[in-house]
Amino acid sequence: MNIALISDIHFGKYSRTTEFSVPGEKIDADETYGASDFKAGLISVLKSKEVEYIFVAGDLTSIGSPQEFHYCEKKILEIASEVGLSKDKIILSMGNHDIDRKVYEVYKQYDETILSTDVMELIKGKYQEAAATISIISLNELNTMENDISIPFTGVIEKEKFIVFILNSAWLCSSDQEYAHGKLDSKQLDWLDKELGKFENDNRIKIILMHHHPILYPYPTPSPDISMIEEGSELMKLAGKYGINLILHGHRHHPTVKTMMEQEWKNPITIICAGSLSVNASHRNYGEIPNTLHIINLDKGPDEFILYNYEYSTAEGWHPLSNDSPSTPMDGEMWLGKILSNDEKMTSLKNLVEKGKFPIKWENLPNDLKHIRCKELNKIINDLFSKEYVICGSFPKENVAILPR
Repeated sequence: MNIALISDIHFGKYSRTTEFSVPGEKIDADETYGASDFKAGLISVLKSKEVEYIFVAGDLTSIGSPQEFHYCEKKILEIASEVGLSKDKIILSMGNHDIDRKVYEVYKQYDETILSTDVMELIKGKYQEAAATISIISLNELNTMENDISIPFTGVIEKEKFIVFILNSAWLCSSDQEYAHGKLDSKQLDWLDKELGKFENDNRIKIILMHHHPILYPYPTPSPDISMIEEGSELMKLAGKYGINLILHGHRHHPTVKTMMEQEWKNPITIICAGSLSVNASHRNYGEIPNTLHIINLDKGPDEFILYNYEYSTAEGWHPLSNDSPSTPMDGEMWLGKILSNDEKMTSLKNLVEKGKFPIKWENLPNDLKHIRCKELNKIINDLFSKEYVICGSFPKENVAILPR
């Protein structure tokens, strides 16, 4: 089973292409004009990987307006239909751009010099909730989630191979924040604790889908972290306690992946930041970071996953991510879910060196070594064994990336 992970569509004014904008509304520039077809190439990848589900990790829109939601929903359903997927195969979470700030800022029309602080806080809170529910009002086909908590797009979806716990880390974001960091609050965490407990002994793959990330990542340039949720440590404690396997999110537009394990956790947790599917260059550090798409293969069960990463360029369209890009610390193909100790790495590498002939193709590597990034793998082999490089990247065959010594 392959699922597609996308995030930060930013349908509307912040999109890189008019294909993902409201008819008649202007965007900064169509960066795909005269280039490889953005939407057709996306559909081609989803078809070739035989994707069965599409996960969207928030920020469907640019400004959370009803028209952006309406046309974004139409575009997602259009793409799904081309791939042969029904609407129940599309699973959504919401991001901070999916809040209509114009609705929230209605509170400013009230006179703070007349009303008490308590009344003003009540007004602000209610307009915040109204702004966060614009997604429910505006999505006609994809608003099918049922839950017992009064937070938009928060719920549990069960499928044959996996269970998805959807959190809304953005519903409390407002224009009053200096940075649009995420927040879950105790209400959502208590709900998650209860729901995870119901499935504690379930053997299906357990996934959390949200917009903001629960941990700190290193980034290419020093900057304030605008992505991490306030309750990150509490969320990770629950995820570890109940055996979550994958946490999928977006928000920062900078794709990356990390597998972690703490002593008290039931199993390792792999966290995937999806980057941005279609936001424009000025919101991707002026194009230094590419737009990205990810395919996650679940066939190996809850302990091991294969991640296929794609990037878009005007020259090549959608193609496997470069294995040595400084702006995207990911490989075109990655095996995730296991953490190898240095001893385990060295034992496998020594066996490889003793038996193998160099250069070695990625597809001929033992599976445990595929859990090491290509760059690290080549460096260890070259430094310790004075051998030639490993050829990394197994798809497509004609685009094999070779890491030099």
